[in-house]
Amino acid sequence: MHTFITATEWQGGERLVTRTEGGLALDVSSPPQFGGEAGRWTPEEMLVGGVEACILLTTLYFVQRRNIGLKSWTSRAVGTMEKGPSGLRFTKIEVRITVRVATQPDADNLREAVRLAEKYCPLSAAVNVPVEFTLDCAVQ
Repeated sequence: MHTFITATEWQGGERLVTRTEGGLALDVSSPPQFGGEAGRWTPEEMLVGGVEACILLTTLYFVQRRNIGLKSWTSRAVGTMEKGPSGLRFTKIEVRITVRVATQPDADNLREAVRLAEKYCPLSAAVNVPVEFTLDCAVQ
């Protein structure tokens, strides 16, 4: 079993500081469109960014195990929220990934690694919203 602990302190208004057990701090607020302060992470961004980072880190597990010649990885994630009968809810998270690899066999293996990451990423499995992936993989 694994546990992950954070602590959050309210600093007045819409300002929060969330810390990891090790003390790393993240300034947090509601999104500006909901009255929060610009320039701070929002819980919504943390969720979308967490899914995006989890996909990369889970993919890296498979990249290392399969000795894939990964040259570069960039991604962009977009979380879409809509208001429904039960309030604001995420309706999807889209992750667009651009990678460069060393060889054509690496490209094939990387596609499989991303497919496995989609299946095994604990964060995308935990959210009750579809997570869609687009992969642009080229040999460099």
